[in-house]
Amino acid sequence: MWTFKYDSKAVCGAVLLGSVASTAAVGAEPLLNSVQLGVASVRFHTNSGYLSGPPGTTPEGAQADVKDRGALAFLYERRLGGPWSVTVQGGVPPIVTMKGAGTAAPLGEIGSVRAWFPAVLGHYNWEPTPSLTLHAGAGVHYTFFTDGVGNDVYNSAFGGTSTRVHFSPSLGPVIKVGASWSFDRNWFVDLSYNRYWIRTTAKATTQTPGVGEITRRVKVRTEPDVFALTLGYRF
Repeated sequence: MWTFKYDSKAVCGAVLLGSVASTAAVGAEPLLNSVQLGVASVRFHTNSGYLSGPPGTTPEGAQADVKDRGALAFLYERRLGGPWSVTVQGGVPPIVTMKGAGTAAPLGEIGSVRAWFPAVLGHYNWEPTPSLTLHAGAGVHYTFFTDGVGNDVYNSAFGGTSTRVHFSPSLGPVIKVGASWSFDRNWFVDLSYNRYWIRTTAKATTQTPGVGEITRRVKVRTEPDVFALTLGYRF
């Protein structure tokens, strides 16, 4: 005949083990959100048309270029399920320096504009090791510009006293590849490369003594490479 012997230590151990296992299972639930903050290096590759204006007011062969610079980057990512996620990325909009090109190259820096680069991308993620995640994505950006001005060099070259510059906004594609290294469940560092395609038309309106306002235009196409290093937190 079978008998049952009550062992209080064994029962307590089983209960404790079950509790730990339950807690571990809860803790293993995926963290679906993450934010990243870091620095980015923006390297412009610019192809400019020729500056145009009223006859007799604009030298032939004048073009525009953009100076490379750094920026602060901010990203938010949401995991959708499986390897897929969506990312919203932007940052503190940098003040971009404009340079003369073509026959205007001797002028050097001719003005500045603040550039905004918000973008939304879909990402595919895969994990070759528990601490390493590789990702590739594509999406769209909406780039727009504010606070455009010509400097004293530009004003002097075109006989003006002040110049305001307006850039048309640009909607275009963006692609991204990168890798993330996890320190623990929450913290990670990410290194990425982005390529943007931007098309815009700059309109420079110069206040000219004895004439009034003279407006000149130039079409600009640039494909900046953006290299970013960010620190991220999952939650």
